[in-house]
Amino acid sequence: MTKILVVEDDTDIRNLLVDTIADMGFEVIEAEDGGIGLDKAISQRPDIILLDLMMPVMDGLQVLGELKAGPATQNIPVIMVSAKGQGEDVMKALTAGAWGYVIKPWDEGALELAVAGAQKLVRQGRAAAL
Repeated sequence: MTKILVVEDDTDIRNLLVDTIADMGFEVIEAEDGGIGLDKAISQRPDIILLDLMMPVMDGLQVLGELKAGPATQNIPVIMVSAKGQGEDVMKALTAGAWGYVIKPWDEGALELAVAGAQKLVRQGRAAAL
């Protein structure tokens, strides 16, 4: 079963993400800040990570940088989920190694589509090429 880590500091949004991902049939791990999210990514090796951009302890770009620098986590597809939807913000995340970017509040189906795309890469074993 595909395991997805949701890293989001806002409890309501985190719960919505967790419920949505669980309803899609995935195993879900959750973390309430960037530091805990990074620790769980390293220790639990999820298949996909949903990562908020603005968080306490470590922001999403800091976490993404650490993930991409670590041999055990560098190939995990990361989908940024953020209210910051300006082109500059999206480009920073993608340039730093994010696989995808979903803007909050997301349109119906946008999150599911991003997760399905990342899961397809994981299933094909192509995440290692990211």
